[in-house]
Amino acid sequence: MTRAFIEVALRTFKNRIVSRVRRLRDPRYAVGALFGLVYFGWIFFRNRGAARIWAMPMAGELRADVVSIVFLAILLFAWALPADSGGLEFSEAEIQFLFPAPLRRRDLLLYKIIRAQPQVMMSAAIFSFLGATRGKFVGLWIVFSVLSVYMMLVALGRARLRLMGINFLVRFAIVAALTIVLGVLGFQLVRGLPIDGHNVTPATIAKLVGAAFQHPAVRILLFFPRAFAGAVFPASMTMLLISCAVLLPLGAVLFFAADRLNVSFEEGSLVRAQRRHERRQQMQARRGGRHILFKRARAPFRLAPTGRAEIAIVWKNSVAVMRMSSPMLIIIPLIFAVLIGVAVATPDAREGVAFTLMMFTVMLPFIGPNIFANDLRLDLPRLEVLKSYPLSGDGIVAAEIAAPLVIIAALELLAIGCAWAVLAVAGKMSGVAGAQFAICALLLAVPVVALQLLIRNAVPVIFPAWAARTKEDPRGFVLTGQRLLLVIGNLFVLGVVLIPAAMVFVPSAVLAMKFFEGNMIFMAVMTMPAIAVIAGEVWLGLRFLGSRFDELDVSQEFDTMVV
Repeated sequence: MTRAFIEVALRTFKNRIVSRVRRLRDPRYAVGALFGLVYFGWIFFRNRGAARIWAMPMAGELRADVVSIVFLAILLFAWALPADSGGLEFSEAEIQFLFPAPLRRRDLLLYKIIRAQPQVMMSAAIFSFLGATRGKFVGLWIVFSVLSVYMMLVALGRARLRLMGINFLVRFAIVAALTIVLGVLGFQLVRGLPIDGHNVTPATIAKLVGAAFQHPAVRILLFFPRAFAGAVFPASMTMLLISCAVLLPLGAVLFFAADRLNVSFEEGSLVRAQRRHERRQQMQARRGGRHILFKRARAPFRLAPTGRAEIAIVWKNSVAVMRMSSPMLIIIPLIFAVLIGVAVATPDAREGVAFTLMMFTVMLPFIGPNIFANDLRLDLPRLEVLKSYPLSGDGIVAAEIAAPLVIIAALELLAIGCAWAVLAVAGKMSGVAGAQFAICALLLAVPVVALQLLIRNAVPVIFPAWAARTKEDPRGFVLTGQRLLLVIGNLFVLGVVLIPAAMVFVPSAVLAMKFFEGNMIFMAVMTMPAIAVIAGEVWLGLRFLGSRFDELDVSQEFDTMVV
């Protein structure tokens, strides 16, 4: 039976690696993986100096003692977790084939341990490669394996305690009481150390802390946690061998103790499998912009029985915003209200509040399209339905971005109005200048937001396979690389399309400062040409994306989106 379990674990791990490698034949995954690897490699090699902390003088016996406190907290607080169903993590296929099989409870527990070994070994190899341990691969592998057995024992133990009438609150109270007792004892122990206030150096502090860990009571309490720490950060090869010699028998004892608990975890495993499936569906919906927070949220306006068909798309996206992004519609104005309250209560803080509101004014056009992504990106899975409507492509694209554009523009107007009010009360801006600033800022912000929305909606129109969300979404390096590439591409395109506006803004600013300084139309002369250029680019972008949308072949695009 053990050989069969090992075969299943190895085959599953191999097939997973092979499938992910084969996926790299698709350019969207290959490019994403390349960018992800470059990004993580840059972070790792740029921060290689941070790994020197593990080679500090404290990195001997004292380091293992300090880390043992962390392991003690992990071992202790595992009993305070709320889950007490006793269910172990089994997939739907494992539940279907293993539970009806003639297997003992011990065999199923052994299967879970063997099944987790490939992931444990991979994690140990990654941590060893990053240099975050001196125990290298062997010590980490044993620590992770024994910890997994311990967590399995704790899960079954919490279920047994629930059957005995000890619920989560009682367990939490007991763990909290033990933590307080241990903290008081540690404080009393440190308090009794002979500290020379005239000769306090890192070396003397390390020496005193090391002496505290040598207390017999502390050595007994931290015996097993120190074995974990000694396997991860051994001061010598002897410490590594001793720690492993302690952990291996401990893992066997924990395994047999978990089997002796005699807790029926099959029903709990079914419940956990269902909850895991629901969480996965919720995460996929959240990543795809389909997660609904308020199912009965009202529409912001009433849809008339007749009128332009594009209004129906705007109405639908407005309802989606109310159901999916209502928290942000509440949080952002609440932040503005708090800032206004601070400005009213504290006159000295008005300049800082005004600066903060100005920062919101500048940031909203760029972060707003990310927060309110209820546009064509949301309707990508229903592309064939949109293509069936008797509407032009540019009309559909304009209708799709209209709802988030109106919402972001409204929040931008609120931020500009609050900043103007605070600056006026603080005496930093006159009424006429403030009105000019508010009008020009709003006129500039709306085209910039529309430009941002067009750039982000260009991805599902031009590269629908990159924006598609499937059940087998890539993760790790691939997902990070794809997101990084999209962010870089968005910033690059935005910078390029703003160049003509900047070229127009420079002469108009010189003209305004030379001939219209102090005039009512000063701000208008300086900004309106750039605003007109951005508006023209938005119109051209709508026409381009509309024509590209009309040319989309639904059958071919959906074939490329299937993984």
